[in-house]
Formats: sequence, structure tokens, C-alpha cells
Amino acid sequence: MKKILILISFIIMTLMVYGQEEISGRVTSSDDGSPLPGVNILVQGTTAGTITNLNGEYEISVPEGSIVVFSYVGYESMEIQLSSGQSSLDVVLQISMKALEEIVFVGYGTQRKSDITGAVTSVPRERLEQVPVVNFAQAIQGAIPGVTISTNTAGAEQDDLSIMVRGRNSIAANNTPLVVLDGIPYSGSVSEINPDDIESIEILRDASASAIYGSRGSNGVILISTKKGKTGKPVINYSGFYGIQKIANMPDFLDGPEFYEFKNIRDSASMTPSEEAIYQNGEWTDWIDASTQVGHKQRHTLSVSGGTENINYFVSGTILDVEGVAVNDLFKRYSTRINIEAKIASWLKIGSNTQLSLADRSGETASWAGGEDGAYLLNPLTAKYDTNGNLTINPWPEDPYWGNPLGPTLYDSKDKSYKVISNNYVTIDMPFAPGLQYKLNTGVGYVNREKNEYRGRDTKFGSAVQGQADTRNRVDNNYVVENILTYVKEFKKQNVFVTGLYSYQTDSWEEHRLLSSGFTNDVLTWHQAVSGNLIEPSSDYQREDLVSQMLRVNYSFDRRYLLTVTGRRDGFSGFGSNRKWGFFPSVAIGWNIGDEGFFSGIRFMNQLKLRTSYGQNGNQAVGPYETLARVSERSYLFGTQTAPGYIPSKLGNPDLGWETSTTLNAGIDFAFFTNKVSGSIEVYNTDTRDLLLDRKISSIHGITSVTQNIGETNNKGLELAVLAYPVSKSNFTWNIAGTFSLNKNKIVSLYGELDDEGKEIDDILNGWFIGEPIRVNFDRVIDGTWQLGDDIANSAQPTAQPGYARVRDANADSVIDSDDRIIQGQLDPKTLWSLTNTLKYKDFTLTFFIYGATGATKQNSFKIDNVWAKVRVNTTRKNWWTPKNPTNEFYANNEDAHREGGVYFENASFARLKDISLSYDLPVNFLSKIGFSKLRIYIAGRNLVTITDFGGLDPELREVILGAREYELMDVPLEREYLIGLIFGF
Repeated sequence: MKKILILISFIIMTLMVYGQEEISGRVTSSDDGSPLPGVNILVQGTTAGTITNLNGEYEISVPEGSIVVFSYVGYESMEIQLSSGQSSLDVVLQISMKALEEIVFVGYGTQRKSDITGAVTSVPRERLEQVPVVNFAQAIQGAIPGVTISTNTAGAEQDDLSIMVRGRNSIAANNTPLVVLDGIPYSGSVSEINPDDIESIEILRDASASAIYGSRGSNGVILISTKKGKTGKPVINYSGFYGIQKIANMPDFLDGPEFYEFKNIRDSASMTPSEEAIYQNGEWTDWIDASTQVGHKQRHTLSVSGGTENINYFVSGTILDVEGVAVNDLFKRYSTRINIEAKIASWLKIGSNTQLSLADRSGETASWAGGEDGAYLLNPLTAKYDTNGNLTINPWPEDPYWGNPLGPTLYDSKDKSYKVISNNYVTIDMPFAPGLQYKLNTGVGYVNREKNEYRGRDTKFGSAVQGQADTRNRVDNNYVVENILTYVKEFKKQNVFVTGLYSYQTDSWEEHRLLSSGFTNDVLTWHQAVSGNLIEPSSDYQREDLVSQMLRVNYSFDRRYLLTVTGRRDGFSGFGSNRKWGFFPSVAIGWNIGDEGFFSGIRFMNQLKLRTSYGQNGNQAVGPYETLARVSERSYLFGTQTAPGYIPSKLGNPDLGWETSTTLNAGIDFAFFTNKVSGSIEVYNTDTRDLLLDRKISSIHGITSVTQNIGETNNKGLELAVLAYPVSKSNFTWNIAGTFSLNKNKIVSLYGELDDEGKEIDDILNGWFIGEPIRVNFDRVIDGTWQLGDDIANSAQPTAQPGYARVRDANADSVIDSDDRIIQGQLDPKTLWSLTNTLKYKDFTLTFFIYGATGATKQNSFKIDNVWAKVRVNTTRKNWWTPKNPTNEFYANNEDAHREGGVYFENASFARLKDISLSYDLPVNFLSKIGFSKLRIYIAGRNLVTITDFGGLDPELREVILGAREYELMDVPLEREYLIGLIFGF
């Protein structure tokens, strides 16, 4: 048998060698004829290959008649069919112009990347394809320098995000960028756009790029384009994943015995009978564990696309189903997209991009931070269930203030949004004027949200009012009509691209609400709303209109010298009667210095472009009726009857308008070593004036403030993006993408009021200080713990005892009071950075994305023993001071130890392994046999590792302030995710 196997092996090896040909040659560059080392040479349909040496030379054995593929970073790939008997093959690779010729959306049109003068950056296509994100904002995070995506609170929908482009310009107004979907301004939730439908995302960051959006462009613009069909046979694609979620980090709260000991040390007389009984029975409750679960998420998208010479189409359907880590935190989205474009004649096209979706947010999650029913706060010596096995209404009988954190999960809840977004257009190429095109672009947005909730007697709130029904219906409408005229002309070495716009947009919403309570039973839930003892109907309506004209001229000479001039004029209904219109100009120049003749001698650098721009944008963050004087209803009793009455509630301001941001930007685009290293550097300075602030006024007429355009801020920064290919071999490639951004903002002026020394007065109440960042921490600071032997009697806290919190006497007046509050760092990070590594070995691809932020400081409210009177609130484990443990880390477990106030501020810098994925693509030659064009299997993880000194919930989430009602149902912990996915097409 061994001899037979050896013989068979010999025959197989002989057959493999037979018919093989030795091919050798040299690979050079078309640019200057220099040899190219490290060129990948692969026999098509096999894994056989080699690379060129330092002299560009190679040798390879290939079967007769094979196709050999030559590929090299920065050059066009080349496929060559070998002829019989061929033994040598020299190859000249052409420099790839793909990166330079890449078409980029710039708003109301497209441009070649090499012709762009503004700061326009595209999200890498790989970021959209390789990371299983729930919304497009997650794909942007870390991919573009200068763009901050902060997760305010986690949860199933994952739409509570803060998006900022180039930091914070405004103090009180909105700093969110404008989102434009398929050319139409979008104002909905980020969770309602299916990432699988997105073809490209561009970010307009400087004044020149975003000035075309005028009074809405000061915070940057995000352009999203959805997928379109391509000419060819129908292509069916599927993309889906399933994953689980777990809490990424949770502060270490006291369990039942630890809380019992803590409370006895603090105030043993406050222990109630029910607490004592639960402790003795060992039946305490871990409210964090009770309110959380292993979450699940899945998304499935099926699409069909294709086209003929005259028509193309893309149709998709998606199901997203998420069950978050908080009990009863649910989100579902069902969406379909139909994109179609038809060429009616050689000069006429019509098209439509339409999305239909249903978002289901039904169900209330368990309560977390905040008031009387927060899982973070509730005493563990309380009962989750009553004797009948039902959730307790009041888990602490002696203290009925507290409700069960799981109580909201019992609410009967329905929350569904039905949404239509449709962009429809007609494009006409004028036959009588070559290069002249007219486009009628229209957009319709319609949302109908039905939100009904019933709080029954089995919950704390419902039992207090004998059941409460809350029914709401809100309808949002958005209409846009744009007339776009473009003219493109190339003559000799000159190119002119002119865009003119006249548009009209209206946004409105209307809501009707019925709130009723006091029912005989809970059977009919909200369907019995009209039979309550107390019925409160209400309605609201809002509308705003925008009329705009814009002209943009792009000029280039010999593809080297570039000029862009833009002017936009906006008329907005929300502006005051004296400032209805605003004008926003910009100018930008660019120089493709790498195309100059004198530059040809610098062989290692194949691209260099210098850019600079200057212009103005606006922030239209004014409510539609903010400029009008208003009254509020104040009914009164006239005899035995209620009579309608009104009181002034808002002063009008006919001069109220937009905030204006003026930006100077300079940038460099570069590429070295035939695009093996490429990137850009940007520096910018933005001055924003006419801030929208509420100015305090005399209350003699019952109104304490008026909104005015006052104040000024400055915002400047540096941005760097680099893409490199350190290794590029036949079976192994490695590329690195890195970003870095530095941002610094400050308040230059507020109300213009001066003190006796001629210095402008700060707004201490709001925490706004001249010369300081817009968002700062301002409070008294704990400097440690008073120790035995300290001279306490002669300190600013003469009545303190050893073990008490030592509060800094900031103004050195020997008294601890409100004047000792000081600025302790800023809330917004100073720097953001990211690093993406993609390693590909044969058909395996490993991608890991690391994201970080530095320079932010946050209050860690979990560190304070703010346990309220008689120890009613849980706290976290700490290294408390005792005479035997005289630590300086934390004050003693004593009700007076923190009576002077003061907080702990901590460094909120972090580095996070945000995403990691490992995928396997089945070989193309195998897929062709089974009729597939692609088939990828992958596993992925998100938020797996975080390195930080911050001891709170999470450095990326918004700061949690325990006890504040506005956080009661919102602060869900951050999730760690593990996913498996499948992508295929045929």
C-alpha cells in the first residue's frame, strides 16, 4: 500500500510539473522607467504567486496559457495572457489616476477629487462594508479627522448621539451639522437610515465647502448618497448579522450585606424593619442585575439591482431587530428602498430615490439614573417582588417615595413611526447649449408617529392617579423644491463649472395629545382615555420656511490652478422682520503643485496640492416664532366660573437673526511613493459672532430674559489624515489609516457688560467664562482628606474632623463658600485620534479600529457618597478613611464628612478598541462554479477593550448626574457586542 501511495504521489507531482513554464522578467514604472520592487504577481484562479525584487525582477512557474496578474499600490493592475512557449515577460505598469480622478459629491453636484479646493473628505468605503453598524454615525466615528461622534447614552436604538464637525462654535444654539440625504436636507433620526443602502458619505468641513448651504452650514454638512443600479444583469445581494450585547462597564455598587454595614456605620438608627428582615433572610436585590440582560441584535438586508442602457434600479428591504442590555429596551425597524433612474431621451432623465420605513419603539425600559425609581440609586435592602410574585409597587414599605426600577416595563406602550422620504428629479441636458443642464430636484418627507402609553395601577405612578392614559399623534411634513442650473465648459487647458440654485423648503409638524387619569379599572388601557376623571387635551403646531439662492463658480487652468467662488442668500421665516435675509460668501483657491514641471524631479512624491479658503456660514438655530412677542394662557376664577386669561411670556425681537461663522482654512493633500502613503493636513480658525443667547433683563414686567444676537466665540484646530500601505505582497497586504485632530474653542465675549476694572463680566450661573472653553467644569474641588495631626482649627474648615473631605480654599479667604468654585478642565475632548489596521492574508481579512480622545474632564458622581438623609441611596465601593486606614483617597463614612460640598473631577481621556472583525472570502474561482459573485463570513466585536482613568459609567457617555430628573429613563450603560455575519451576492 505504501508503494502504491508513493507511486500515485509521484505521478501527481509529475503531472503538476508537466505543462509548467518558467517565466522571468522585469517590472518598471511608466512614469520614469524605474524598477518597481514588491510588485504582486499572481496566477489568476490560483494562490500561486511571487513578488519582484529590489531591481523589479521576478521568476515564476506557471501553467501553459495562464493569465498572470500584476498589481502594485498606486498603479493600475494588469492582466496578461501568456502564449505557448513564452519564457520572458517585461511589464510596464501605469500610474493609477483613480485616487485623483475619484468623483466626490460636493453638494448640488460632483467634482473630481483633484479639483476640490475645500475641506471635503469621504468616509472610506471599507468602513461602511466591514463594520456591522446600526446607523451611519457609527461608521463616521473616527474615520474622519475633526468629526466628533459622542454617544450620549447607549440603548437599543443607539440614536442618542452628539455629532460635531470641527468642535463647538455656538454656546447655546445647536452645534449639529446639516445632514443631506440624496440631495435633500434630512432632519430625522440617524437610526432611520439603513447603512446597507448607503453608497457614499462625504463631510464638508470648511466654509468654502459648506457655504453652499448658507444659514445652515456653520456646523458642517454630511452628504449621504444611497446606492444606484448599474448596467448589467440583475444582481442579488444579502447582508446580515446576529449578535449579543453585554454591559461594557458598570461601577461597583454595594451589595446587600455591604450596604447594611455601610448604613449601620453611618446611622444605625435609620435601619428600617423591612431592611433588617431582608438582610436577615438574605433576600436583598441587585437592582443593576435585575434591570439588565444579555441583549440581542440582528439585521438582514436583501437587495436587487441592475439596469439596461436606458434604465437602472436598486431595490432593497431591511429588517433590524434589537433588544438592548436594559430590560424591555426594544427597537425594530422595517424599511424598503426603491431607487430608479430612466433615460427617456438623449437629453432627458427622470429618477426617484424613495425610502419607506416603520420604526417600532414600543415598550419602556427599566429606569436607571434619576429620581424615585432609578436602578443606580435604589437601596439593595428592598424587595423586587411581593408575596404574590408580582413586581412591587413600593419596594421599600417604610419609604413610599421609591418605586420599582422595573415598574416602567409594565406600562402598556405603543410607539410606532411611519416614514416616507422621497427624492424625485428631472434632468434636462439643453440640446441648444452643450454643457448646460437643468435639474428640478424635489423632496418630500412625511412622518406619522403614534405614541400611546398606559400606566396602570401595578406601577408607582399609575397607582397614585388610578391609572393614566397618554395618547399622542404627531405628523411631520417636509417639502423641498430646488431648481439647479449647471454649466460645464472645457476649452484648451481651462475648465469652468458653474452651479446656480433657487430653492424653497418648508418644514412643519402638528401634534395632538390627550392626557387622562382616574379610571375604574385598567382593562381598556389608553382606549378608555375619554372616560377618565381628569382629561387634559392639548395640541401644538409649528412651521418654518426657507427660500434660497446660490451661485458657485469653479474654475481650473491646466488642472493645476483652481478657484472656487460661492455666494448664497437665505431668507428664513424664523428670522426677525428686520433680518429676514442673510448672505454667505466664500472663496477658495488650490494649486496642484505636483503637476508643475519643476516638480517632476521629486520622484518620491507623486501628488501635492495646496488649498486655502475663506468664507462665512450661518447657524439658523432660531425657533420659527422666537422673534415674536408671545403670551401664555393663565386662566383665573371669576366667581364660580373659570375664565380665560393670558400673561406676557416672551418679548419680541425684530432684529433676531442667525449666528455667523467666519472661517479661514488651509490644507495640503499629499501622496508619496506612488500613493503608498497619502493624506491631508488641515488648519482652521473660526470666529463666530451674533451668538443666540438669552440675556437677563429686569423682571418688572414679568419676563426675565430676551433672546438676542450677542457674544462671540473662537474655534481653531489642526487635522491630519494618513493612509499607508506598509506591506503589499502577493499573499499578504497591510494598510493603516490614521486620523488626528486638535480643537480649541473659547468664549471671546458674552453680553458686553464690564466690571469696575473694565473687564467683561462672566456668566457664572450658566458656567460661561470669557477666555475659557465653552463647556467647562465649575465647582468646588475635593483635595483629599483631613488627617490626624493636621492643623484643622486654623484652616478654612475649622469645624472639620479627621476623615472629612478637604475642600480647596481656592480664593484663600479662609472660608469655604461658593466663591471657591473653580474651573476644572473642559467637557469636550481637546484631541481625537483613530487608527485602523487592515491585514489581508490570502482570503482572510483582519480589521481592527482603535479610537481615542484626550483632554476632557468629567465629574464622577458615582464617587460621591450622596446617600441622602438616613442613608436612602446606594453607593459604590470605596476605600473609606478610618483611623486605622488613614487614606487620602476618600473621606470617612460619616454624614458630616462631605458637608462643605465639593466634587471629584477625573480625567476622561480614553483609548478604545472600538471595532474588530475577521472575515473570510471564498475564492473567486470556487464561487464562479456555484454561481456566486461573492460570499463572505465574518465575526466582529465592538467596544471590547477600553483603557481609561475615568471611574464613572463611561468616559464617552454624557456625564451622569445622579438625582437629576432629566436623566431618569435615559442613561443606559454602554454595550459590548459580539457578532457573526454573512454577505453574499449572485
